[in-house]
Amino acid sequence: MRRQTLIPASVRLFAPMLAATALGACSAFTPTEVRNPNLTDQQFLNTPAAGASWLRGTSRQFLLTLNGVVQNAELGSDNYFNNYTTNNQQFDAPNILYVDPDVTSIQNTIARLRYMASFGLDSVFPRDPLVTANDKAETYYLRGVASLFAGEMFVGLPAVTNGPVVDAQAHLTAAVADFTQARTLSTDVASKNSYTLALARAYHRLGNKAKATEEAQALLTANPSFIRNATFDAVNGPTNNMTGVLTSSVNNFQPLPRLDFLDPKFLNRGATIQSPIAFQKAEEAHLIIAEANIADNNLTAAKDRMKLLLTLVLSRTTELWDSRLQLRGRAAGKVLYPNTADTKVAFAPGQPLQDGFVLTRSLPTVRVATVSGTSVTTARIDAITTADDALYVLYLMRQEIFIAEGRRLADLGIKLPVAQTEVIANKNTADGAPYTLAQVPSFIPRAFEMDAFTYDATAKTVVIKHDMNRTLVLNKTSPLVLPFH
Repeated sequence: MRRQTLIPASVRLFAPMLAATALGACSAFTPTEVRNPNLTDQQFLNTPAAGASWLRGTSRQFLLTLNGVVQNAELGSDNYFNNYTTNNQQFDAPNILYVDPDVTSIQNTIARLRYMASFGLDSVFPRDPLVTANDKAETYYLRGVASLFAGEMFVGLPAVTNGPVVDAQAHLTAAVADFTQARTLSTDVASKNSYTLALARAYHRLGNKAKATEEAQALLTANPSFIRNATFDAVNGPTNNMTGVLTSSVNNFQPLPRLDFLDPKFLNRGATIQSPIAFQKAEEAHLIIAEANIADNNLTAAKDRMKLLLTLVLSRTTELWDSRLQLRGRAAGKVLYPNTADTKVAFAPGQPLQDGFVLTRSLPTVRVATVSGTSVTTARIDAITTADDALYVLYLMRQEIFIAEGRRLADLGIKLPVAQTEVIANKNTADGAPYTLAQVPSFIPRAFEMDAFTYDATAKTVVIKHDMNRTLVLNKTSPLVLPFH
């Protein structure tokens, strides 16, 4: 007997009443919450402006989905180690099993986002004469985001409720179709830019260098400093889940020491204000174009592009943060982390020890980047002489710029399996099928080694065990990583 555990055949329509979203100058998702548990499906469909309400609820579901994707993807990568939380204890290994409840949760939130967007397009909007072309465009975009997450995060997933499992490429292709439709319908400039950058991201992951570069350049031509924030609501929810684990007194998620200077990206701003996530930003367009230049063996163009990227990163907002509560594992954490700026860090055994990667958390304030940051300098870019070194610098910049945004797991080639709950509930799936196993490339270190380092507190030195950006370059011909190579 199969039991339905993921998206049911019909979703109650109180969900869309839970949130509100608005596209401002930088284009933001902005939720508020109002619940009415007595509202039935048919009553809702017959209410004035039901389409706008449904879109607000779908936007809220996006934020819930983003929370799950970001938090677990960061743990599964080399960005953060779960030093002291009740969050997933296995993704760090990475030991990702189809029985893991977090695998189920992530899959469920992605499926719910896709379902809500599809229901809005197919059932809600046709009955509401007030629905605009921009409402439809945004809903296509949100459905595309669900497909994008499915393609980036999972080996495969059903594309429809209780349907057969389709692979990551199919989900990314579906995302391209929805983003394209969104841009065709929209008359809002900021939204169209968002959809263009989303297309660049999806094409990049598909390995379509020509289209990814085309869309990336189109975004930069339209708005060279573009940002679309995912904006959370401290009072009514959803809140930014990463804020708590990055800013607690024991700093529950510890950054790899060479990324310490970028933490915390999301500041704890008090009881009524949440830090946003820059879900889309123009930096990605530069990164895509530079990677295409490297693939074409045009190092001059790649270096020029990385310098433009560096200029943009340096223009982004930084803020002062009182980090004295962040004890870096000194209060019940499993691992003790460096805590002073005079600590030197080597990216791998045998590599030189370098300054500037660890902050002194005992000072009244430290300065952190809240949109993008990087350790790469103009001098480092100028020093590039080979395509492999250019790739190394580029992926170091990708890692640093996207830290705490859930992007690193895909760059490492790690994908989650279909959840066991899907196999139990869905007659079109089979236990033991390849998609019930996570994709962890053979070159990924196991047993928590991606997060491993040696720390000499007396000498104030840190040696990272594995430089994963070097590992990616060494394995550039693998079809699991570096999409243009």
